Amino acid sequence: MKSSIPNFYKLPLREKLRILKKECDLNKEDLNLIYQYQKLPDFLDVENNIGPFKIATNFLVNGKDFFVPMEIEEPSVVAAASHGAKLVRYGGGFWGKYLKNLMIGEIQLVNISRLKKIKEKILENKEKILKLANSTNKFLTKLSGGAKDFEVKKVGEFLVLYLKVDPKDAQGANIINTMLEKIAPFLERITGAKAILKIISNFAIERVVKVNCKVPLDKLNVGTFSFKEVAKRIILAQELAQKDVFRAVTHNKGIMNGIDAVALSTGNDFRAIESAVHSFAARDEKIKPLSKWKIEGNFLKGEINIPLPIATVGGATTTKKAQLALKILKVKSAQELGVVAASVGLANNLAALLALCTEGIQKGHMKLHREFLKKLSSK
Repeated sequence: MKSSIPNFYKLPLREKLRILKKECDLNKEDLNLIYQYQKLPDFLDVENNIGPFKIATNFLVNGKDFFVPMEIEEPSVVAAASHGAKLVRYGGGFWGKYLKNLMIGEIQLVNISRLKKIKEKILENKEKILKLANSTNKFLTKLSGGAKDFEVKKVGEFLVLYLKVDPKDAQGANIINTMLEKIAPFLERITGAKAILKIISNFAIERVVKVNCKVPLDKLNVGTFSFKEVAKRIILAQELAQKDVFRAVTHNKGIMNGIDAVALSTGNDFRAIESAVHSFAARDEKIKPLSKWKIEGNFLKGEINIPLPIATVGGATTTKKAQLALKILKVKSAQELGVVAASVGLANNLAALLALCTEGIQKGHMKLHREFLKKLSSK
């Protein structure tokens, strides 16, 4: 499959669908669902909108091509993602992986006495606790997922158990909350304490994906700006994001334009993703940019490290629209989806920096916005 189709956004809607049908193995049922969305009164044939969502092109991730469904109201975000991905293709595409795939749930224990002894008692029963947690989802353990470990820490006047779970292709909330509620009575019995909160944490510091890319410097010409000047300005913008919270927050919002759109199209919980991402950016008590750009040799190199609790099974990923999006993506796992989503965020970040550092963000954005409003008013 090749997603680098020249001027895909200019093709008639019928031709776009023909290409998607062929490249993504869409069947009659898939096409009927798309046609149903096209019949809705608010459907507009603008910037690769096929009906249920828009399609970003040019993505080459870990050597594999992707058409990327994006559900978002701004056509410029899809155009920016496709443009950023096109530039990155010149450097070999995006390359990434998950560093870990663990989610954390916590149990709050109150009425604690003899703290050290209680903590030792919990650790003595570690094997039993993990086995009890995993008894709630034997299918997950067969897939080599499930509860893997836990930590016990004193937090203020409380004792907190942090359960670490590999949810495989699920987001993990229902799995982990069930486990926590299963082991809480056992903890109460062996400690004499009272378990209050039993809930997953959205601070997903052990489900981080890392993606790298590079762009040949001579591909960065914009209008009258030379590629050397553009590269220099991007580095200056990166430095501002590192030092200024006002810029860092907006820098990260531009990344989330792409990631949220992928999450929405695939039926994922974008609020959980947003919570994970922005808390991660502020984990050192100062908000930092999630991506970094630097010049090495003849390339502009980009990197993003970001927690992505994203899923391909469970919840709203089972809806017909989400299943269609996943079919178009052809991802094999939630981790592959996360790498693609992070790549989209990095592509949007690159495109935004290019615009901000040269002709300004409004030129391309407002052009597409005017076209959108024109088509909207003509309906």
